[in-house]
Amino acid sequence: MAPNKSPTPPSLTSEILHMLKKLIWPIITLAVILVPGWQWLGERQAEAKDMTQRILGYVVGVGLGLSIAWLVVRLIEVLVWRLLELRLRANVPRLLKDIVAAAIFLVAGFMIFGLVFKQSVTGIWATSGVVSLVVGFALKNMIADVFCGIALNVDQPFKIGQWIKIHPRAMPPIEGAVLEISWRSTRLRTMGHNLVIVPNSEISTMVVTNYSEPQDKCRFDIPFCLDFEVPAERAVRVLLAGTKAAVGVLETPAPTVNASKVSGRGVEYMVRFWMKPAEMNPEVVYHTVITNILKHLHQAGISLAYEKHDIFYAEMPPRQLDRLNDRATLVNRIEIFSGLQPEETERLASRIQERRFPSGAAIVNQGDPGNSMFVLVEGLLEVRSDLDNGKKHVRVKTLEPGEFFGEMSLLTGEPRAATVAALTDTVVYEIGKEDLELLLANRPEIAVHISQIVAQRRHDLAALEKLTPEEKAVAQQSFAEQILDKMKSVFSSLRHGLGLRQRETAMVK
Repeated sequence: MAPNKSPTPPSLTSEILHMLKKLIWPIITLAVILVPGWQWLGERQAEAKDMTQRILGYVVGVGLGLSIAWLVVRLIEVLVWRLLELRLRANVPRLLKDIVAAAIFLVAGFMIFGLVFKQSVTGIWATSGVVSLVVGFALKNMIADVFCGIALNVDQPFKIGQWIKIHPRAMPPIEGAVLEISWRSTRLRTMGHNLVIVPNSEISTMVVTNYSEPQDKCRFDIPFCLDFEVPAERAVRVLLAGTKAAVGVLETPAPTVNASKVSGRGVEYMVRFWMKPAEMNPEVVYHTVITNILKHLHQAGISLAYEKHDIFYAEMPPRQLDRLNDRATLVNRIEIFSGLQPEETERLASRIQERRFPSGAAIVNQGDPGNSMFVLVEGLLEVRSDLDNGKKHVRVKTLEPGEFFGEMSLLTGEPRAATVAALTDTVVYEIGKEDLELLLANRPEIAVHISQIVAQRRHDLAALEKLTPEEKAVAQQSFAEQILDKMKSVFSSLRHGLGLRQRETAMVK
């Protein structure tokens, strides 16, 4: 949805030319009619009663009256509406312009009828009163729409381009961007790019939520209920990280997570965040926030609270995963270790170290040596490149639970390529060189799987966009072989183990 942009003030020369262009045709028309009109006035004083002159007089009189009305309308448009738009930097509603123009032409019509045709205007008013009563009763809905449209333009509860939600009676709410407020109706563009036309008389009686007033950003709240056994500190950390990772959520004001109430199901946490409806549909942001939080909860081994009337005649199945007792299950969800056998996963899970970092703390620093890698379990991390001796930081990406970092330093011995800092309170698993050395000593083939996963993740995907799938596979395989060669120089057991397996394979062949 495009934002409601204010008109840019034009230059003085272009504004004068614009005004003259608006006035030139009314002036020319009035001048052309005044030439025969002046002659007719002279002949009128001579009491010429010729029928042709009389008809010409009527034509000239009507044209004179309408020309004057036209000129007055254009003068108001140039000297009032245009100057008002330049001063307020906003467009004057078209409905208001049309009503003023219609009133001017109506007054001109009565003057023409009284002065040119020499008829009594009082009789017209009396006759038109009865007609207006009949027409008004037949067109009461349309008249109500028109006057409600006037009220909407004067009161301006919403403007063109703003995102609103209307609440009809006995119907689901309707959300959309305001496209136009016309004489009879208000037109909205919904999230599905459908056009919804609401009569002004109807929308004036509904409750309207304007997401763009009184400021361009608005706040939303989403409740999540978790079991009592989930510590509040952990729940806030996971929910906050999932919210901050969602596209469309503003960094300022920062999202918050608070425990709002306790029910029979568990503890309800209120996730609060801000967004700009002019930049992104609120329904889309709702979707991204909920899906991100569910992903973070799954990665942390936490599920939403269940109803407490379940009956189990067997052993109660686990609903929440504990980072200490169920560490192997959590490790198995990490992509880089997906090729491990169950006993290898248990062995690695028993050796890795759990570490906690507060928000803002740096886990690794660019340029430092490193002999360990990390796996994000809970929280949200920022990968940034430090420039100008660390005085300037450029965010490269964010990491969410289940993602790993620091693997290149561990596998190849290279220094840290970037700084990774915590955006929220964070829990990570640290895997040292000795932990990985034990796995590679028992089964060197794991190194091949790890190198392929790292190559697929770290390779420059932007450079592969123009390649065919076959060419991409060849490029990634080449990069994986380079990583594997560097791993052989770091892990001595891997170098001997792979060499032995290659010789055994050659003897079999």
